[in-house]
Amino acid sequence: MQITFDPHNAQECATIARLLGTAAPAPADTAPDQPDTATEQPDTAPAQTAEPETAPEHTAGETDCHGMVHDDTIHSTPASKNADGSWRAKRGQKEAYEAAIAAATAPAAMPTPAPQGMPMPQPASAAPATPPAPIEYKTMAERFMGKMADPDGLPAEYEAIYTALSIGYDDLETNQTSIARLWNYMDAVDNGDDHDGCVRHAMSAD
Repeated sequence: MQITFDPHNAQECATIARLLGTAAPAPADTAPDQPDTATEQPDTAPAQTAEPETAPEHTAGETDCHGMVHDDTIHSTPASKNADGSWRAKRGQKEAYEAAIAAATAPAAMPTPAPQGMPMPQPASAAPATPPAPIEYKTMAERFMGKMADPDGLPAEYEAIYTALSIGYDDLETNQTSIARLWNYMDAVDNGDDHDGCVRHAMSAD
């Protein structure tokens, strides 16, 4: 005989159990209490953690030896200064860089012309130019090594620079002409010249 019943109905299960002489199976547990999904919100929102401020690369409004404020269009980025205290020029912006320096250092006003009929005072004779002091090899070498370590420090490999400036390795430490050429080459680099322009500047300064 086949008996059909609902196994989920506790009463029907008990009836069948009595018929079969067995204990009624315990009714199936009801679904466990669902956890209260509503979480209590704190009275106040957690304080936002302030992100650390990144220190600026240079002080806002800082000027160089010419009184110029750093300008990303003509000065290198990030901001850095040359040995003389001027902002380092952006590569390829030499003309704009020099024009900005000329404008910043121009006299505030032109001298008032003398009244007509009065002779203009003649300027005093210029004193003879003092020859530049010799550049120490150690000073030049430290500057050159610093530029070699900078990815944007030199526009060409040092071997190409030595060849273009006709510099030999054997007597570099004592050859003041070679030392001066490397020094003048680096000055042109700081002014934003490319390799060819730096070579021309260094060779013309002999």
